[in-house]
Amino acid sequence: MEQRKLIQHGNSSLTIALPLKWLKQRNLKKGDSLNIEEEGNKLILGTEKGFESDKISIDVSKLDRTSLLLYIQSLYRFGYNEIEVKFDNPLTKHYRKNEVVSISSVIHSIIARCIGFEIIKQTKDEITIKYLTKESKEDFKIILRRIFLLVNDISENLIQGIKNQDLDLVAAVEQQHDNINNFTNYCLRLLNKYGHPDVKQTCFYYHIIASLDKIVDILKYNARDILNYKKKLNKDTIIILEQINKSIEGYYDLFYKFNLVTVDKLSENRDLVKNMFKDKLKTLPNEEIIYLTKMIQILEIILDLTDSRLGLEY
Repeated sequence: MEQRKLIQHGNSSLTIALPLKWLKQRNLKKGDSLNIEEEGNKLILGTEKGFESDKISIDVSKLDRTSLLLYIQSLYRFGYNEIEVKFDNPLTKHYRKNEVVSISSVIHSIIARCIGFEIIKQTKDEITIKYLTKESKEDFKIILRRIFLLVNDISENLIQGIKNQDLDLVAAVEQQHDNINNFTNYCLRLLNKYGHPDVKQTCFYYHIIASLDKIVDILKYNARDILNYKKKLNKDTIIILEQINKSIEGYYDLFYKFNLVTVDKLSENRDLVKNMFKDKLKTLPNEEIIYLTKMIQILEIILDLTDSRLGLEY
């Protein structure tokens, strides 16, 4: 932690010099206003202006398709406004599909999940992406609630698709995942640039949103498994899946209507599902055991999310 000395300013006040790097990143200059909040023995300085990470140049020549997606996504979340992507070869490996795809198609795919990103320049060995939307930190609460509602929708649709053997509904989970990813990326970008009004809560919110994104990933991957399985699932498997879905819906209730009774119910349901699964291990097909093992990971994430929600309360 850097220490700076107080400087006498006139007869009645003391001043302190602010770090130049911090000021430049937020484009602050003489005459601009700062918000000051007192918290115990700390003074927290804030500004309405977001953290500005202007431009970065990256070389992705050695990256596969998935790593490239994650790289661009992470820079977007961090808050970069312009990314210059360079590469030696216009093609890259897609390990899951065991095929070669174009870097251009990969970049088009990921910017479709990054609100405000557009390609402004493209040559045979370089693509430049720029953020062209005027963002507002007031969007955060609205979009966060939308994320929660969409997570409930995608979980319910997967269950209904499985129960009714509606493979079109199961297949739609992939598109729903991409739509939710759009909003989670944007919310994480806003948190990185502006933080949460209550500074202490920024890390909790970031963790919660990133964890919801992970739950949606699990649902997407399991939807793919169901499409490949192509069989009607055992009744007991569906019952366990419905109980997992209750925890997803229950966490939404906890987040917006906090009470300890719901915390207790989430904990009870987690152990209930684990015991149900344990009781059916000898009777369920191996493929469905593997599937349920993956889905039960969601309950562990929700336990972690409950911890974070408790942190927001205090």
